Amino acid sequence: MSMAQFDAGVTEFVEKLRGFMRARVPDEATADDLAQETLLKVYRSNASLRDDDRLEAWLYRIARRTLIDYYQKRRPSEELPASLKSESEDEVSTIRDAVLSSTIRFMEELPDAYRVPLQLSELEGISMADIASRLGLSLTAVKSRIRRGRQMIKKKLQDCCHFEFDQHGKVIDWERRNPHCCD
Repeated sequence: MSMAQFDAGVTEFVEKLRGFMRARVPDEATADDLAQETLLKVYRSNASLRDDDRLEAWLYRIARRTLIDYYQKRRPSEELPASLKSESEDEVSTIRDAVLSSTIRFMEELPDAYRVPLQLSELEGISMADIASRLGLSLTAVKSRIRRGRQMIKKKLQDCCHFEFDQHGKVIDWERRNPHCCD
């Protein structure tokens, strides 16, 4: 995306950004200050925009982070407003579905030594002791293979996408690093 296209896209967003901020802070002056701060962050980090087609989502993500920073600085011990805690249910569902389908695909790519115990544990709900008995392995070997398999999948997911988590460890946002991942 050229700088002129980037500028045009951001300019189209300015009024939406002000409205987004006004709906989430107590007064218009604060909303305008936060909108300006967001725009500064947008221009400073324009090189981090990976997918030109997701400009608006990227802009809203920066705006949301700016709001979270504002509330955490203002009242560090208070909970964030509900509108900032996590994405909408549809967005959360989309994130969950993408992570689940990628996890299953990545699990299928694992070597059998890791894939089989992991599938038996995670997809079929079989206890580790029963897996050990079924596969003729020690319980320690099964635990180790499941742990290593999980680590391999986690690495593949992290190579594929950047994830943001809430304070409870739940995925609240993601961004593809590779256009062929997390579909």
